[in-house]
Formats: sequence, structure tokens, C-alpha cells
Amino acid sequence: MKNMENIISSVYHYTGYDILTKIISNKQLRFTSLSFLNDKSEYAYALQLLKNKISDFESKNNIANRFNLNMLDHFSFRKELFSVSFSEDGDCLSFWNSYYVPRNGGISLGFELNELFPQNEFKVNKCIYGDPYPTMSEERYLWFRKLFSNVLSIHKSIDYIQITFQTAHIKDKRFQIENEWRSVNFAPKNVQVNHFLREGNQIPYFDYPININSLTNIIIGPSTIQERIYQDVNELINAAGLKCQIEKSTIPFNP
Repeated sequence: MKNMENIISSVYHYTGYDILTKIISNKQLRFTSLSFLNDKSEYAYALQLLKNKISDFESKNNIANRFNLNMLDHFSFRKELFSVSFSEDGDCLSFWNSYYVPRNGGISLGFELNELFPQNEFKVNKCIYGDPYPTMSEERYLWFRKLFSNVLSIHKSIDYIQITFQTAHIKDKRFQIENEWRSVNFAPKNVQVNHFLREGNQIPYFDYPININSLTNIIIGPSTIQERIYQDVNELINAAGLKCQIEKSTIPFNP
């Protein structure tokens, strides 16, 4: 994936109090399979952009023997990739009203971007909104054709893996208000992949260590129990010996 400059110092992870206690106790964040994103059209949207570039090139150049676009779905590495999401904005109404947090009692956790994962083993990159792919060149088109002529070589292609990682960071412009950042990775060999049940589906995930001291800011979301959660979070943070600022969202609660 192309290098993205870190233009901010902190990113926020939206969750609830119960998950916060686990994050602090275990010093880990959860990576969930990209195959089970809450917005199931998301990855398909990004992949379709790439398909369109290939199809447009073939149409403009009157290519009769078309590239099998279904190959991109089959060899997208989607089932092997996992992600955890953040936002630039720690006090965003659209997130407080989203599936990321409990309806009455959400919180956001502010982490130092460049200190989150020990030794920067994992990167957190900004999502791209819209279409980042340039017009398909003949050189790139022929590269795709050659790569997929031998499917056994795809998993060895660094360029193709980078394209897959970039695809995992592309979102529709309609969601730009989220200002999302993601860490997208394959499951490390020394980490166990487990499953949890959601809506009848077994969701693959793995938990990965973080530098808990990178947690520097916690915002208590709007709710009818905001004051209680604020007090509970203060006690939790003090008991853990962490130094981070705790504040309340000023956005009115909309029941």
C-alpha cells in the first residue's frame, strides 16, 4: 500500500465501558475479519472501482478477450485480512449514533497514533474516500493479465498484496464525515484466530497487544448515564495507574 503521511497525532476508537475494561486488563485491541464488516457493501465498493478501471480500458481499446473480473473477488485476500477502526474525531455525533457503540453509554478512546502498537509492528492508515485509482495504463493492464494467468503466483506478488491493502482502506465519499483510520493486517503466525457469534454468524477475530500507555484521552459519550460512566472510567483509570484525560461529550443526548 502506498505510504500515507500521518497528519494527526491521535486517533479515537469508539466502544463501550465493558470493552474498555477488557482493553485495559488485557492490553489488547481486537482485529475483526474484513469478510464481516458491518457495512457489507464496503469492500465490494472498493473492489468495484478497480474492476471499472479494467473494464474501461478494455472497452476503449476494443479488447474482445476480456479479463475475468470475478477473479478479483476470488483472490482479494479479503478472508485473510483483519482490521480495527479509528477516527480522527473523538466526539462525533454520527459515531455516537452508530453500531460502533452502545446506544446508551458509548465512549471513545484516544490513542497516540505513533505509539499504539509496540515497535510500530502494525500501521494505522487513513482511509481514502472516493476513487483513488488512476486510469488503467496498458502496462498495468498487461500486468494484471499476466499475474492472473498463473493464480498460484498471486499470493507471492507484493504489488498485488499492496493493492489489496489499499482496497481495504477505500470507502464511499458519503461516509467521509467518519474521518476513519484503519489498521489492516494478516493474522500474525504467533496469534490465535478465534470466533465470536454475531447474528448467527461465526466472526473470525484476533486480539493483538497494544502499548496501553498510548491511551491518553477518553471521551464519555452522550447518554442518560453519562455521569455514572464518567465516574466509573475515572476509577478504572486510576486503579490501572494510567495517565489520561477524561472528559464528557458536550453533544446533547438524543434518545
